[in-house]
Amino acid sequence: MANLSRSDAGARRPAAEPATGRAYAYRQDSGSIATQICEHLMEKILDMQLRPFQELSEARLAAEFGVSRTPVREALARLARRGLVDILPQRGTLVSPLSEQMMAKSRFVREALERPLARLAAEKLTTEIAALMDREIALQHTFAGLADDQSFLQSDDRLHELIAKAAGFESIWDDVREAKFHMDRVRRLSLLSQAHMYFIIGEHEEIVARLKAHDAVGAEASIEVHLQSVVRELDLIRQAHPDYFSLESTQPENRITSGA
Repeated sequence: MANLSRSDAGARRPAAEPATGRAYAYRQDSGSIATQICEHLMEKILDMQLRPFQELSEARLAAEFGVSRTPVREALARLARRGLVDILPQRGTLVSPLSEQMMAKSRFVREALERPLARLAAEKLTTEIAALMDREIALQHTFAGLADDQSFLQSDDRLHELIAKAAGFESIWDDVREAKFHMDRVRRLSLLSQAHMYFIIGEHEEIVARLKAHDAVGAEASIEVHLQSVVRELDLIRQAHPDYFSLESTQPENRITSGA
């Protein structure tokens, strides 16, 4: 019986089983059922286990989780407010397609936060945090060699979190994580090849080298280039997965982005 609590945050959850009436166990001290369902579905959307345009049946999800429709409806409304699902009148709920507009917004916010963090990190970097950064890069080499893109992504996030910590604003990483949802979905597609993982490692090594050299200007420039790498690959990703992208340049007017 699955447990949707966040006590094992960071670990990859297995794919959800088809709806069979199996109830999920919930811990009373881990927040509301709606919150747990929302987080469970969000992870599957970001990990591309739930694909763009995939239908999310309220009734089927309620049966799968062994709950009433009310917490499922609230969970889907929360995902809609984050732009991860579309609640369409008379059509139901679908996983949102990849949107260039949303990715551009995500990148803009992330750059606005991470570029000044890189400058401060270059000025304040300690030997202890530098050693932790080196460890993450070593792990990334291992994960790339194993073609383990999921572990690679987690290490990527830890490295960026260390940059925030070095800058003295570790808590800002929560804001960055919130901002990068839509970029993460594309990253999950772009990191399927070992070649691209090694390319990212090269960018990470350059960033860390400039941080160690206390080169604030260089570190900021390297972070900017790094955050644009997904955008540079967007055309290739679209060619490989054209059915995942929105056909419209703007969000549909009939999309519901908030809920009760």
